[in-house]
Amino acid sequence: MNKLLLNIYIWPAFCLVTLVGLLLLPLILATFILFFQRNLASALRRTIGLYGWVLVRVVPFMAPVRVESGPQKITSPCIIVANHNSAIDPYLFGALPIENCFVTSWPFKIPVYGPLMRLAGYINIADGWETILQLGAQRLREGASLSIWPEGHRSRDGRLGRFRKGAFQLAFETGYPILPVSIIGSDRILPPGRRFLSPGRVRIILHDPIFPEESDKSPTEQITAMRDQARAVIEKSLALNRPKPFQDTVYRGSSPASLTTRPCEQNPDVL
Repeated sequence: MNKLLLNIYIWPAFCLVTLVGLLLLPLILATFILFFQRNLASALRRTIGLYGWVLVRVVPFMAPVRVESGPQKITSPCIIVANHNSAIDPYLFGALPIENCFVTSWPFKIPVYGPLMRLAGYINIADGWETILQLGAQRLREGASLSIWPEGHRSRDGRLGRFRKGAFQLAFETGYPILPVSIIGSDRILPPGRRFLSPGRVRIILHDPIFPEESDKSPTEQITAMRDQARAVIEKSLALNRPKPFQDTVYRGSSPASLTTRPCEQNPDVL
């Protein structure tokens, strides 16, 4: 019953917030541009962040997304790397008080979302590594943090996958820090292969940033070390905070077809 009531409430609320957001978009953009001296792309990124904040902090009023961190504040701009288990994960970053730019692929193919992402200066993985490096460095200099899913796609079994090197190479090339982030609970709300949400709570845990450091090691060794350190931090956090084995709850009864990785999520090794 709780699941039925949740979906009866959430999906209409999601559509309403999206519709109102689109109607108010010109006004919100004008406010950011005129009063906060932002260019169009930056204003749109901040507007999208506000949209995400409403969806994850206001709409789920009984169980808003909770952000946890140590005594340190978010080092911004930075390159955020997080585990990825659910289609709701990108929205969760609205809970972070930063200007965010996603480095991804498949949302560019979604009507309405795709054009807005291009206007916001989000980076399409399909454009290739050189473009990612050039635009990523530019966005960081502009003050926007980058969010990259180092696994390349959502986990189908709840286990943390192999991390690809793109985010860490970008950190090495630009000098900006990596911010490891653990997402706890989204796997139980909307796992891959499901269309309806289940009741649950989501926590976002911010870990200490990892800064590129001068070293006698080769670039490849330094990039690998950052990658391994970030993955180890997130893996330890998931092990400590996940209440019970993931596959024993969410994925029981899932059909093999529903666990197949979509072609648009299969990225090159670099990202």
